Amino acid sequence: MSIGERLKAIRKDLGLSQEKFAVDLSIHLRSYVSYEQGHRSLPQNVILQLLQKGYNIHWLLTGEEKMRSTGVTNDVSHPEYIANQQIPLIKNIVEAFKDNDLPLRSFSSEKVNRPEGNKDPFAYALQIRSLNNDSMMPFFSPEEIIIVSPLETVLNNDKAIIKLKNGSILFKVIQFHDADIELINANPQYPSVKIKADELAFAHKVIGSMNI
Repeated sequence: MSIGERLKAIRKDLGLSQEKFAVDLSIHLRSYVSYEQGHRSLPQNVILQLLQKGYNIHWLLTGEEKMRSTGVTNDVSHPEYIANQQIPLIKNIVEAFKDNDLPLRSFSSEKVNRPEGNKDPFAYALQIRSLNNDSMMPFFSPEEIIIVSPLETVLNNDKAIIKLKNGSILFKVIQFHDADIELINANPQYPSVKIKADELAFAHKVIGSMNI
């Protein structure tokens, strides 16, 4: 079942038509239909609204666990959401992100401390060496661990974990140019690359790094 199909399942669970669900989410019908059909990724504002309605966003984005949240508050600002100050450390990034916009929890048995002030329930850590390149040296070494916050907005010149629709997963500086996106390397040995906006599956903001 795809993300769009799980979004449709939530809509059916609420007993709403596409038109009424779009109104409920305060988005255009055309946008909602594109999310349900899988033509566009779900934006943060929609994800957070579904979270507030009691739905398990990890299920929505990965298919793991159950549709509805149980035993946990749905208020992302609530202390219970970040009571566990650790976040998953992803080592096998290719498998963890296979067909998903968030890493599958089953691919993470280790954790690291959550950065102070971060309340993103989907934050994760990633070993740079799992990306198998040195394109961000000398600013980041392959042994470093980066902290990633999927729900934070990615802006021009932010560092981000990027997944392309061809399956490639990259760690780059991102710049937006109208219909194009430029992916920039810190290492001068690697030239920047331009892609079309519709080639991007997701961009998750990198908010820090650490050594272990």
